Amino acid sequence: MKEGKDIDRFFKDKLEEPDIPFNEMDWDSLEEKLYPKVRKRIVPVIWLSAIAGIAALLVIVFLVFRADEKIIKKAAVADVKTKVQKEIFLTEGGSINKDSIVRGKAVDLVERKSEGINLVSGHQFISGSNITYQNKLNNFDAISLLILPESNVNQIVLNKSVKTIAFDDALAGLNTAEIAKSKRPAMVLKRKPTLVLSILAAPDLTSVQKSGTSSLSGGFGLEATLSISKKLSITTGAVYAKKIYDSDFSLYNPNTSYVFRVAPANIHANCDVIDIPLNVNYKVFENRKNAISVSTGLSSYLMLKEKYNYSYDSNYQGPKNYEVTNQNQHYFGVANVGLEFQHTINEKIRISAKPFMKLPLTGIGYGNSRLSSTGVAVSVNMNLFKKGN
Repeated sequence: MKEGKDIDRFFKDKLEEPDIPFNEMDWDSLEEKLYPKVRKRIVPVIWLSAIAGIAALLVIVFLVFRADEKIIKKAAVADVKTKVQKEIFLTEGGSINKDSIVRGKAVDLVERKSEGINLVSGHQFISGSNITYQNKLNNFDAISLLILPESNVNQIVLNKSVKTIAFDDALAGLNTAEIAKSKRPAMVLKRKPTLVLSILAAPDLTSVQKSGTSSLSGGFGLEATLSISKKLSITTGAVYAKKIYDSDFSLYNPNTSYVFRVAPANIHANCDVIDIPLNVNYKVFENRKNAISVSTGLSSYLMLKEKYNYSYDSNYQGPKNYEVTNQNQHYFGVANVGLEFQHTINEKIRISAKPFMKLPLTGIGYGNSRLSSTGVAVSVNMNLFKKGN
C-alpha cells in the first residue's frame, strides 16, 4: 500500500507543479502533424532551371554560328577583291598560245618576257573563265586571273594605263557558286564553338563568416561549358552538395517570432543543396597540353533539406533540433571565383583541377547564415564536338 501511495503522491506533485515550460516549437510541430502542409515539389524547379539553361545554350550556339557564317562570307568576298586587285595586271610582254585558249578553262603562259601578260586579241571570254599563269622556268606558284564578264581581250590590252581592271564590276559578275569553285579558296580561320561536358567532384571547407570554424563538405554533379571565342567561355550545370557547418548562436538569424527561453550556445547544420552556377571563364594561358583559366560568376542555391541541432551550455533541456524542407531558394545569392588548371589527355578528354571560393551575397538557409566555401573541384571534361580549326 505504501508503494501505491508513493505513486499517487508522485503524480499529484507533478500535476500541482506550476512551472511547466512553454515551448512554441512543440506547438508548431503538433500543428504541423494535425494540419500537414503540402510540401513544395523541388523537381519542377530543377527541371525548369535545366530547361532554361539548355535554351540559353542553344540561343548562344545559334548566334555564334550566325556570326561565324557572316565572318566567312565577308572574308571570302575580301579575298576575291584582293585577288582581283593584286593579280589582274594586263601589260605588254608575254605571249599566250592562242590555240590553247578555251572558253571557261585555264590556259598556260608558255613564255614570260616582262612583269605582265599580253592576252591574245580578238578573243571573247565569258563570265567565270580564267587564265592560269605559271612560270615554268622558275617554278613560281600558279596565279588564277579572273576575267571580267563578256570582256573583249582587244579592249583590255589597249587600255594599258589601267593595271587593275574595275574590280568592283568583276565582283558584280561573281556569285557564291563561282567563289566556291575557285581552285584557291579563301584561307579563312574558322573556329567552331565547342561544348564540353564535365563530371566533377568538389570537396570543400564550409563555414559561417566570423565563426572561425570550418567543416568538411562537398558535392558532385554535371556542368556544361560553351566556348564563345578562343579565350572566352560560359559554364552552367547542377551540383548536388552537402553544406555542413557549426556556428555560434549569435550568427543564427531565422525569420521567426519564436524566442528561445534559454539561448543555445552553438548551432550545428547539415543541409542538402542544389548548386546551379553560371560562370564566365577567360583563358589566360594555353599550349598543346595545358591551359589556365580564371572564372567568376554567380550561383543559385536551392535548399532541399536543412537540419539544425542546438547545444546548450547549461543543464537546461530546450529544443534539440529543427528541420526545414524545400522552403528556401536563393537565386544568384552566391558569388563564385575560381582558377582552373586543365591538362589534355587526347582530342576529346581533358582533366582539370579548380581551386574555388563561394562567397555569400545574402543570408543562406533558414538561419540566414553568411555561408562561404573554399575548396577544389576535380573534373573530367569531354569535348562533345570536334575541335575547331
